[in-house]
Amino acid sequence: MNNPGLKRVQANAVLILIVLALAGFSRQGTGLAVSILIGGLLALLNHHWMVAGIDAVLGTPTPARRKQAILKYLLRMLLILGTLFAMIHFSFLSLLGGIAGLSIVVLAGMLEALIQLVEQLKRSR
Repeated sequence: MNNPGLKRVQANAVLILIVLALAGFSRQGTGLAVSILIGGLLALLNHHWMVAGIDAVLGTPTPARRKQAILKYLLRMLLILGTLFAMIHFSFLSLLGGIAGLSIVVLAGMLEALIQLVEQLKRSR
């Protein structure tokens, strides 16, 4: 992962997660903040595994690497679905907080797109 844009997306995702968790804590307390943190950590782990899987498959796609990428994909989905199921079934955390946390990578990608747009507009002047 030598892409500086991807590193910036990940750094922005962490910053967004911190801001969302603090906002959730100030708004509704520990339950929402923990829900956002769990969702955000799942999103970061999912993103990391996804990037590693894509790199492995596109780099040298051996049958073993393909199987490993498929297994990691299934594990990612099971981990996310299992966590969301536990949040719903046991009602111990906020489901909306978990979903908000899961959205941090998307928000970070949108922020990166906005940064790139502003930089491009500055260069074109």
